[in-house]
Amino acid sequence: MNHTRWKLSRERRVAEGYVEPPEVVAEREQIRLAHELGQLVYDRRKALGLTQVALGERLGMSADSVEAVELGGMLPLTADLLVRLSTALDVAVDLHVVAEGHNKVVFDDHAA
Repeated sequence: MNHTRWKLSRERRVAEGYVEPPEVVAEREQIRLAHELGQLVYDRRKALGLTQVALGERLGMSADSVEAVELGGMLPLTADLLVRLSTALDVAVDLHVVAEGHNKVVFDDHAA
């Protein structure tokens, strides 16, 4: 069986001319960005040799909340969360927001 021909239902509808409402597109982008941030947090936490409990202590949140951030489940992303992550992980957090979507979050190794 050739799986390359499989398409998501959403992809099929788009191919048929369906256009998602702007609020759906925005929510999908927010989820994608949260997952991207979660991976960055996980990678940096591991690089620093921190447990979720230790990072939670630095952030003033529980280990379960740290896990939620790492899994991309901390929505909406807030400036407060990004500032706290920057301090706790000793990184500069750059958030690039563009009107067309596909926003980007980047960690620089050391806070400026």
